[in-house]
Amino acid sequence: MSNDIYDIVPLRISPLTHNLELVRSYIARAMTSTLLTSGEQHGIVLAVDEACANLMAHAVSMQPSHDIEVRVAVTPQDIVIEIRDVSEAFDPRTVEQPDMAVYFREMRSGGLGIALIRRVMDTIDYLPASSETPFNRLILRKRHRSAS
Repeated sequence: MSNDIYDIVPLRISPLTHNLELVRSYIARAMTSTLLTSGEQHGIVLAVDEACANLMAHAVSMQPSHDIEVRVAVTPQDIVIEIRDVSEAFDPRTVEQPDMAVYFREMRSGGLGIALIRRVMDTIDYLPASSETPFNRLILRKRHRSAS
């Protein structure tokens, strides 16, 4: 891999859950020339899938005509995945970590997507839409092992 940043052509999808397979394939293909282990790659695919699924289930369901765009940039240091949408702003960083003892004791199901994203990714940034940028941006970053 060269020292240059390379961007993968963005993926634009309608917010329908059957399009999550396209997202998973897109992210998996983007990582083929990274220094990430197979386990790290699978974790990233799952994290992005969770982020998009949450967006589809919660934010976009109110505006189903608005597409989601997924962008990937790979550098020698990391992989950066950006998910863009125009739904109501929601910063996943504000969600508290679940108490897993309570979670299991109460036999809950679901609600662990953001915790999984936090566990897999090195950094998570969220930039809500503004007058300069008309879309929300969730930015997920994972450093390559050799760059840690």
